[in-house]
Amino acid sequence: MSAIQKENLKGLPLAELEAKLVGLGHPPFRAKQLYRWIYKERETDFEKMTDLSKDFRRELSEKFTLPKIEVSETHPAEDGTIKYLVKLSDGEQVESVFIPTEGRVTLCVSTQIGCKMACTFCATGYQKFVRDLKAWEIVDQLMSVPHPRPITNIVLMGMGEPFDNYEEVMKALKLFNDPLGLKIGKRHITVSTVGITDKVQPFIDASLGKLAISLHGTTDEQRSEIMPINAKFPMPELMETCRNLRFRGTERVTFEYILIKDFNDSDDDAYRLIKLMKGIPCKINLLAYNENPFVDFKRPDESRVLKFQNILLKHHLTTTYRRSRGRDVAAACGQLRIEAENRLKRQAWEKLKGTLPQRSSTSELVPILSGGLLRAESNLPSSAP
Repeated sequence: MSAIQKENLKGLPLAELEAKLVGLGHPPFRAKQLYRWIYKERETDFEKMTDLSKDFRRELSEKFTLPKIEVSETHPAEDGTIKYLVKLSDGEQVESVFIPTEGRVTLCVSTQIGCKMACTFCATGYQKFVRDLKAWEIVDQLMSVPHPRPITNIVLMGMGEPFDNYEEVMKALKLFNDPLGLKIGKRHITVSTVGITDKVQPFIDASLGKLAISLHGTTDEQRSEIMPINAKFPMPELMETCRNLRFRGTERVTFEYILIKDFNDSDDDAYRLIKLMKGIPCKINLLAYNENPFVDFKRPDESRVLKFQNILLKHHLTTTYRRSRGRDVAAACGQLRIEAENRLKRQAWEKLKGTLPQRSSTSELVPILSGGLLRAESNLPSSAP
């Protein structure tokens, strides 16, 4: 049996793994043994699972596979942040970020290759959407990437919109949470969404992580200007959904608010934000815009951010200011992947030029280039270099 025909076992919850092995005539306890090897020991070679019988290991090797993602680029920052570009089994690439802070180590993971949301402030938004990640590809950003310290927290705030890949994300969250495996509890997991309102209450009911909503505007018109999804799920609908959420215990919504210079960082914006939060158990997480070469928006001055925060605090809104990490290593979401794609395309272009007759003009090359050499560039705004 060829490798292509082998079935992937990574990403299966214990119940599904047990059903599959029982269907092959094995006792249920074999599934727990194998599950421990996959998720606790993070082993991908069946032959190294030494408490399994040789015959069972041989059968597993013949019928199944445990793929793993590969790190193609590692970019350490001066503040200890490490940004990874990881290669998937089909050659596509996504980003994940190792973020050490006092008392915790957070891993930011991606859920899609590209993104359909097309937020104008986000580098990922200018990339073509390719596909959703499978649950195993999401959790493997924790399992197969060699982080320098153990991960204590997970945030789904990388490339992609988690609620646009809801089923696979929920499968991944169950694997992150499982005490028999990865053991990252729900209090240490945060899922960020642009506000796909029909998924918000089901997510709360599943109780697999904390909810964060990317707001970034204080009026419907303002938010629509930078977040096209607001046309489908308008701000009034989103805020009303949040007011009516049925929480368990003392849970609350985190609203993420990126401050963009001269766009949404005024005192008036702060006072409008206060009104929007009425009746919602929440906290505000402020971020100063992380500039990148693909978007024109600018970062506000530190004093402007602190004044904005102070207005919220004076009105008794729990408000934190999360300072950017890894700014010296292309920390903006999606930026690293764009740069890697552009680098490969420039290399391909140079190689192509070397094979063409000297008389070939630029106009003669246009049909060749339109075949996809410059896919990432074609999705960038006109101001991009």
